[in-house]
Amino acid sequence: MRYRFGVAVAMLGLAAPAYADAWDFILINNSGKEITLIELSPAGANQWQKNKVEEGEKPKNFKVGGRNTVHFDKAASQCKWEIKATFADTTSTVFPAVNLCDASFVTIRFNGTTPAASGS
Repeated sequence: MRYRFGVAVAMLGLAAPAYADAWDFILINNSGKEITLIELSPAGANQWQKNKVEEGEKPKNFKVGGRNTVHFDKAASQCKWEIKATFADTTSTVFPAVNLCDASFVTIRFNGTTPAASGS
């Protein structure tokens, strides 16, 4: 009987969902364009989540050269994230994955026409 109870408890632990943590970082917009929306996805997953804003608060645009805080939910084991920016001209670009476990600041920019992102 004890064995069955222990196995049942262990199985419940395996079936528990992976909880996400609330994370944030400072995004530095060196793209040369005003950003109206930031979304994040685990690298290669194409599962985009919007920058979270406080309830009742209106999302703010990311001015050229400006710094804004980006809030998102991060699974405990996921560190590499892609960043998608939608610009005021309604175009959007996906910037390469950045290790957000190690970066408090992320700069996005274009090298010519190639999107680039770096963290520090």
